[in-house]
Amino acid sequence: MGEKPLLLGIDIGTSKVAAAIVEPDGMCRESRSVVHGADLACAPGHAEQDPHVLLDAARQVVRDLEPALRQRVEAVGVTGQMHGVVLVDGQGRPVGPLVTWQDQRCDAAFLEGLQERTGHALYSGYGCATLAYAAHSGGLPDGATAACTIHDLLAAQLVGAARPVTDPTNAAAWGLFDLRTLRWDQPAVEAAGISPAWLPEIVPCSACIGRLTEEAAETFGMAASIPVAAALGDNQASLLATLTDPDHEVGLTLGTGGQLSVVLPEGFVPGRRGSVPSFEIRPFPGGRYVAVASALCGGAAWRWLAETAQAWMIDLGVEPPPLDRLYERLNEVGLAAETSIEMDASLAGERHASGRRGCLRGIGVEPMRLGSVARALARGVVRNLRDMLPAEYLVGRRRVAASGNALRRNLLLRVAASEVLDMPVTLSGHIEEAARGAGMNAGLLLD
Repeated sequence: MGEKPLLLGIDIGTSKVAAAIVEPDGMCRESRSVVHGADLACAPGHAEQDPHVLLDAARQVVRDLEPALRQRVEAVGVTGQMHGVVLVDGQGRPVGPLVTWQDQRCDAAFLEGLQERTGHALYSGYGCATLAYAAHSGGLPDGATAACTIHDLLAAQLVGAARPVTDPTNAAAWGLFDLRTLRWDQPAVEAAGISPAWLPEIVPCSACIGRLTEEAAETFGMAASIPVAAALGDNQASLLATLTDPDHEVGLTLGTGGQLSVVLPEGFVPGRRGSVPSFEIRPFPGGRYVAVASALCGGAAWRWLAETAQAWMIDLGVEPPPLDRLYERLNEVGLAAETSIEMDASLAGERHASGRRGCLRGIGVEPMRLGSVARALARGVVRNLRDMLPAEYLVGRRRVAASGNALRRNLLLRVAASEVLDMPVTLSGHIEEAARGAGMNAGLLLD
């Protein structure tokens, strides 16, 4: 029997870039990651990164992979942080920063006016909201001719394309997208004040957008002319890598934020617009759709508790242990605790409820132990996501496929997920799920 084909997946994330070489079933042969440090100093409320730093980090992390494995790669897939937007010139070179999904420059009044004109609910940090704001405020840089995601830009550079294209998973994440036709909602785009020429062409999920150029092949130490798949959204890429039975599983990811995802039954027909008050319907490879609840605080809420405990100890004149030891202790005391306390974990609000904040309920006169708070917070993080989705979407689901560093490193969060969702939790056996999923997506080009 011959050797299985190898696939390369690259993930340009919010804080790091990762690359993985996988087999078609997702078995990881090797992975590498690097913290990219691409954040830029910018105005309050703005969140920007240097696209050149991100692209350089992607090239470097691939070169860090074993050369013998790289030379056997037969297809390349790319994924990355959704919602963000970078502007490029006529040669496909970035002419401004990447405005990320964390950006908050669009205030409530602007977003409300945008919704009234377009009929779409957009949030600050979504690509079309960012473009509409730039057009409204005159913030488009000189020389810019088109917009794309950072992972669309990397994919275009791999195949030598001057104008990046996008796929439905990324276009939907920008907003102003028609879920039924899988095309831009052109009347809404024009109503937002965005020139249609700025938006990338939409190609099908998993489409081949070209072949690896000689220059890119030399940079990566791989064979030239192997196919490159259209970039995939990181939510969908992670699900490809973690779900083994999409019709009966729930995908739970906790990193900085949190996502609870349910792949909807075949034949599901969405409305034209994917955003409702608390969750989104997004395209999914294979002609399906996925319902996604997204929280701004997932692992970030857990870090808040550790840092709060540290701060209280300092206030009491006690030398606090390192954060790693605090996380260990929070797991220990939280797992041992029984509590009737409930906690709302929306510490930074939510996209659909920006004014919402966290709170504790059920506090009595007895001393409130740290373990009780830890267990309440862990449950609250998962309950927040569960309550965003319609209850019927969870009917018939038998297992939680868990991924993300917050779940991987904290048993208490996994226990809380099982309790709140009332089903067993299985942790992904591999790290770098999004990069693995991007590679698996590229494997479809070999069928």
